[in-house]
Amino acid sequence: MIRSGLFALLLLAATACSQRSYSTRELVPQALSQHKLVAILPFDVQLDKLHLEPIAYVGTDVSPEEVEKRRQRWEAKQQEQRKVVAYQLQQELLRQLVLRQTKHPYSVQFQNVAETNSRLERAGITYANLNDHSMAELKAALGVDAVLSGETSLFQPLPNGVAVALLMLTNVGVPQSEVLTNVTIHDCQSGELVWKFDHQQVGELSASPATLARVLVRNSARTFPYRR
Repeated sequence: MIRSGLFALLLLAATACSQRSYSTRELVPQALSQHKLVAILPFDVQLDKLHLEPIAYVGTDVSPEEVEKRRQRWEAKQQEQRKVVAYQLQQELLRQLVLRQTKHPYSVQFQNVAETNSRLERAGITYANLNDHSMAELKAALGVDAVLSGETSLFQPLPNGVAVALLMLTNVGVPQSEVLTNVTIHDCQSGELVWKFDHQQVGELSASPATLARVLVRNSARTFPYRR
């Protein structure tokens, strides 16, 4: 398994404490009551970080072509990081749900992540084209009643060292880091969105996918639809 690292790099020294808020909605309870097996998909991860490397070469003897190459390499690395975090969140969310299930049983079983990803691969469904497939196609590939998926957007206006330096030099605060996450459950039979949980964190970011997954499971526990 690829080691976690991205979230640790996104830690920001904020002048204020982290603030969290969340909301949840159960949209089609009758569909939820019919589910027996649920698959967890890799998260859709978006990263929004300022890239300072090209700026560092302005006015130097580095050619514009070389700056562009470095920018492209950075973007390729960002794409790979998105994918890494996507699968880490998928695995960690399953782990947190299973841990909670030992004390608070659910009415459904969660498909093993390795099984989910193997079935997706056999069906030709990749991380890149996952959103292009219908719920019927996912049902046929996975053999489940519902899919649990998530979207996470991470915004870091300035790298850690730059933010601290700016604060010290100018005494002007910088925009705080922000994580926006929503977790959804879709019914495979109808394709309907049947449950949604939204989570926002402003300030110091979660240190790892495991931390974010734990927060999501804990904060959604009272309204999670499969509680017995």
